[in-house]
Amino acid sequence: MIAKQYLRLILFDIDGTLISTDGAAKRCLVQAMEETLGSTTVGLEHDFSGKTDPQIFSEIVHASGLPVEIIARHQDAVFTLFFDKLEKELNAENVTVLPGVRTLLEALAQEEAATIALLTGNTLRGARIKLTPPDLLRHFAFGAFGNDAYHRHDLPEIAVARAYERTGATFRAKDIVIIGDTPHDIDCGRHLNVRSIGVATGGHSHELLAQHSPDYLFDDLTDTSRLLDVIFD
Repeated sequence: MIAKQYLRLILFDIDGTLISTDGAAKRCLVQAMEETLGSTTVGLEHDFSGKTDPQIFSEIVHASGLPVEIIARHQDAVFTLFFDKLEKELNAENVTVLPGVRTLLEALAQEEAATIALLTGNTLRGARIKLTPPDLLRHFAFGAFGNDAYHRHDLPEIAVARAYERTGATFRAKDIVIIGDTPHDIDCGRHLNVRSIGVATGGHSHELLAQHSPDYLFDDLTDTSRLLDVIFD
């Protein structure tokens, strides 16, 4: 029987943490916006990191000086076209699994005390599209997604509730581990006193991430043994 104190809910970000699409996903969303709205935007210059997809869409509309009513009127159409473009664009050759990810996920799959899930700004459908080509989706039965909440800091509690529904375990504070590559990943669970692990495989440097004081900080996810130590410490 597993000691209760060792149970862990491990929540992974996607872009810049598990995989890279080398900007393809960003280009697809901006193209979908501009084609649907019939207007150019500042989308390619906009910072997407650590935000939910609905938040990104809203911010680009505002930053591009477009009418605010566009958001409610056209969001569904924009994302429908985005998903279509993304499915056509992504494949096993152009989705890069970041260093150490496969080995870490396989190691966690062997840990009876580990419950693995996603915590991502991607919508559920977007997450599935991105993780299917590299065969990573099989590791994640559930999660909290960009269509669950507008702001990322609302997602940890959703993930915890879903974990309870699936496992019957109540995860609190350092039982909850969030792994991500942006300051938003590090900060989003602070109000729950989660265990945060920053990884500098996205667009933010080790030094910048360190300024946000994660519990642990890695250059990448290749040191499986050390990662398991800090997750289950």
